[in-house]
Amino acid sequence: MFDSIFIFVPEAGQIVKISEGSGDNLLQEDMDEGYVDYIYYEQYGMEVDLREVDGGMVLLTEPFQEKFTCTEDAIPHVLDMAYGSDSLEYTVLK
Repeated sequence: MFDSIFIFVPEAGQIVKISEGSGDNLLQEDMDEGYVDYIYYEQYGMEVDLREVDGGMVLLTEPFQEKFTCTEDAIPHVLDMAYGSDSLEYTVLK
């Protein structure tokens, strides 16, 4: 339910790993601004091998497991942060 998932984003030619944040990356200034959790993501290029090319965090003002019913629900937030659009096509990799 809240395990990490991988998606393929054809337009970017990338695979993205999406996970619930562990809490280690929240700075005091983030917490002071009301952030309590985050979505962590890693982007992998597919040119020659699966090399990490980018990644980041989507800060949340409510706990991940309260905001989402499963990790897959977080996909639009990651697409928006990583690519500037929450409506890109993607395939969940099983």
